[in-house]
Amino acid sequence: MTGVAEGAIASRGSARLAPRAWLAWSLAAVTVALISSNPVYRGLVALVALNVVLAWRPPGRRLRPLAVALVLAAALAALINLLFSHTGAGVIARLPDWLPLVGGPVTVESAAYGATVGLGLVAALLAVAPLSTVLHAHEVVDALPAPLERTGIAVATSLNLVSGFGRTFTEVSDAQRMRGWKPRGIRSWNEVLVPVVLTAIEDSVRLAEAMEARAFGAGRRSSFASSPWDVRSVAVTLGALASAGIFVAARLAGLEMDWYPYPTLALPEVEPLLVVACLPLALPAFGGSSRESVR
Repeated sequence: MTGVAEGAIASRGSARLAPRAWLAWSLAAVTVALISSNPVYRGLVALVALNVVLAWRPPGRRLRPLAVALVLAAALAALINLLFSHTGAGVIARLPDWLPLVGGPVTVESAAYGATVGLGLVAALLAVAPLSTVLHAHEVVDALPAPLERTGIAVATSLNLVSGFGRTFTEVSDAQRMRGWKPRGIRSWNEVLVPVVLTAIEDSVRLAEAMEARAFGAGRRSSFASSPWDVRSVAVTLGALASAGIFVAARLAGLEMDWYPYPTLALPEVEPLLVVACLPLALPAFGGSSRESVR
């Protein structure tokens, strides 16, 4: 018991940031990444967010699923714009006109803008990645404002069941293969899907009973321990809000922030003020400390 207590205290050391600081940072980074279509600003946000994720990655946590999601999102966005946008002077190929929607010229400009859209998705996904890689589900719920508490609990519970469904599918399929099962068509997958669905239903029932036993919905939830605000959490929050505030103010003031490669491809224009405004988002990466495992 003493080792568990010491490990729990160590995992909440002073090196950690408050959950609401992470929430503010993620919201600010997403705002900066999506408020402008300029690939320079989006690239800066993606680079900063990647460094933050790597600096705060818990020991043993694999980032391969995140990397796969980033690659798929970027590739899909770029491919959709490449095939459905037929604007631009630099024609590199021409699809038959009888093809619905995609028929027509394929241009360099559409490929460049599709890559910019994909870069924005990558930056946004990396911006919210710390909410799942650094924080626990209950910490994300604690970081939400009181009016969104019940919604946050429902969303967190749903995401937990989805991840549990994936783990159960892997375990059941591995167990069936050890018993000699081999996929022989669509019907053969019933031997895997039926146990997975039944297990998911049982997990949902147990979760509902556990929530009812803890008086869920009877009043505002309590927290055993809170993550206090320290100087670093305040600095990260203020820096993130300053970055997002500058970009929002620039948008309202009519400052040129977007980049469109049509009709001919050209380099994006960069405002030094907005480049500097991206730098405070890098504050969490300095002296980042991965979550220590509880022993």
